Amino acid sequence: MTDAGMSEDPLLSIQQRLISCGMREYEAKIYVTIFSRGILTAYEIHQFSGVPRGRVYDVLTALEQKGFISRSWEKPVYYTAEPVEKVSIRLVKDTLANLEHMTDCLNELQDVCYPLGGKIVGVHEFQTDLAIDTQIRMELRRSCKEVLILCFDERILQRYADDIKEAAKRIPVYVVVKDKKMAKFSPIKCYMVKRGIPMTTMEMPVSSKKQRLPVLAQFYHDRQGTIAILEHKGQMICLGLVNNVSVFVAQSILQNIERIDPEE
Repeated sequence: MTDAGMSEDPLLSIQQRLISCGMREYEAKIYVTIFSRGILTAYEIHQFSGVPRGRVYDVLTALEQKGFISRSWEKPVYYTAEPVEKVSIRLVKDTLANLEHMTDCLNELQDVCYPLGGKIVGVHEFQTDLAIDTQIRMELRRSCKEVLILCFDERILQRYADDIKEAAKRIPVYVVVKDKKMAKFSPIKCYMVKRGIPMTTMEMPVSSKKQRLPVLAQFYHDRQGTIAILEHKGQMICLGLVNNVSVFVAQSILQNIERIDPEE
């Protein structure tokens, strides 16, 4: 019983539940109308369901294609609901087929975006140029305090030169290179770690296979997170991590760098 003391319309309740299960509103209205009233013409369906007459035929076609109803082929055309058992079997088959197709798509997406294997737990891993470029450029735009770039390969400086210059107009950007030869590729003034502190090429694990690959560059943004760019057989890979270690590393590096000029 409702608050007004009247029984709830069970057909209206079922109609709402069909909508919550994925049916469109007009589909649910017409299907419940046909199922509860029997054999009807399109005009009668319009009258009983309240669905606008201009939409009735499109909805009837959709319900027929999905296997909920069938029609007679003489004139006038009559519509009737298919047996529940038949509809249920078709729904199960369609659902299983859709799930299988979705799984295939997800596996294919995994293979395309992560060709080296599954991701490391707790680390954001990107294995396509599109994803890597997007992440690097977005972090340079999002950073609001400072950016520290530890660079071991001049190709990174060349690839993101414009983005680095734009970021440097807003916030401090520290480009730290491994040697003076690389300084000429920096789009802004650059630094090296102070003498006596070697800046050797780093390696990091990538993917669930735990391969260790050389690091081309590391971006420390706002002392909150790190993006590392690695290389495997000529292909760039990007690892993103947010943790407190980034704060310590960035502070330690910034305390031990000195400005350099490019070699002539």
